[in-house]
Amino acid sequence: MNNWEKSNLELTPAPEMTIMDESGMLTVLIKHDYYSSNTENGKVLLGSFLDSIYEYGDSIGKIILIDSAVKLLEDELFTERLEKLFGLSRHSFICEDSLAAFDIEYSSHDNVMVCPSSDIATEIIQAVHLLTLE
Repeated sequence: MNNWEKSNLELTPAPEMTIMDESGMLTVLIKHDYYSSNTENGKVLLGSFLDSIYEYGDSIGKIILIDSAVKLLEDELFTERLEKLFGLSRHSFICEDSLAAFDIEYSSHDNVMVCPSSDIATEIIQAVHLLTLE
């Protein structure tokens, strides 16, 4: 035991430890063109999840599509849903490497950016509230 006097201290983290995005916005990472299993039910489940996410409205900060999720950009069941989500989110990112892997052409527009996987990784690392659909 020591005889040091106890006191209240306010601790402030070093600037490099401060979370970059304190806005409380949700980042939605979509990894596949289905949810849970690659079946018709998996596609129905994903559609339901996307519809539910849309209901969050102003809480959607970023939408990120990687891996086989980029195939949703050409799927009639999902194109309208994705465009609604892209319009609702502050920023949307589509993995350039995944587009190339699945031979899909898509151009950046409005708040949707096509970028390399290294930039996508940075966005995921910096996400404070990350919801991953896989």
